[in-house]
Amino acid sequence: MTDDPHGGPLRDPSALEMVCDAVGDDGALCRVTGTLTAASLLQAGQGLDLALRTGRRLLVLDLARVLVCDSAAMDYLLQFGEDARAAGVRLRLSAASPAVSRVLDETGRRAALSVYDSVEEAMAAAPEEAAEALNDGPEQPAEHPRP
Repeated sequence: MTDDPHGGPLRDPSALEMVCDAVGDDGALCRVTGTLTAASLLQAGQGLDLALRTGRRLLVLDLARVLVCDSAAMDYLLQFGEDARAAGVRLRLSAASPAVSRVLDETGRRAALSVYDSVEEAMAAAPEEAAEALNDGPEQPAEHPRP
């Protein structure tokens, strides 16, 4: 067994584990542990798709315990975020481990994905952004319209 950076044991460091819990009335928190690579995307995809079907409008992925991550995983998360948005769900990534942070920066995906320093920040930011999603009507006129 190997200890993760937070002191908890991992069953198999090359495996991917995801545990999702309801948070509040409208959120879900999924703690992702292990290896997030092209090889583990099938398993991740099944769990994430299930998380989308809960009817909650916020999905936070806690990535603090991801030990290995590759660019295919970031591509998948970007596409998943688009699918989630189409389903009315806001995807937030939180507490990115050093492995995830490195890939986010190397691929330029940090700007395209909503990444927060902690689970608490991701959950706190959600109500404002969820309200924006509900107000997808016409844009408000500018205070000072151009001539």
